[in-house]
Amino acid sequence: MFTFISIMAVGVLIGYPLRHKSQIRKITPLIHIVVCLLLFLLGLSIGLNRLIIDNLGYFCGQAAVISSLSILGSMMASLAVYRIFFQRKGGKR
Repeated sequence: MFTFISIMAVGVLIGYPLRHKSQIRKITPLIHIVVCLLLFLLGLSIGLNRLIIDNLGYFCGQAAVISSLSILGSMMASLAVYRIFFQRKGGKR
C-alpha cells in the first residue's frame, strides 16, 4: 500500500509544475485507455481466481453492505457539514 501511495505522490509532485504545459494535457486519452486496460486485467484476474468465483455471492453481499454504509455515512457527514458551516443562524438559507 505504501508503494502505491508513494508512486501516486511522486506523480503529483512531477505533474503539479507541468500542469500548464499543453503537451501534458494531451495525455488524457492515454490515461483513459490505460485505466480501461487495468480494469479489464482486474476482471480477468478475478475471473481466473476460482476461490473468488466460488464465493462471489458472499463477496457481493459484503460489497453491498460496505457500499451502502459508506453512502449513508457520506450523506450524514455532508448533512452535518451543511448544518455547521452553510446554514444561517436562525433559519435556513
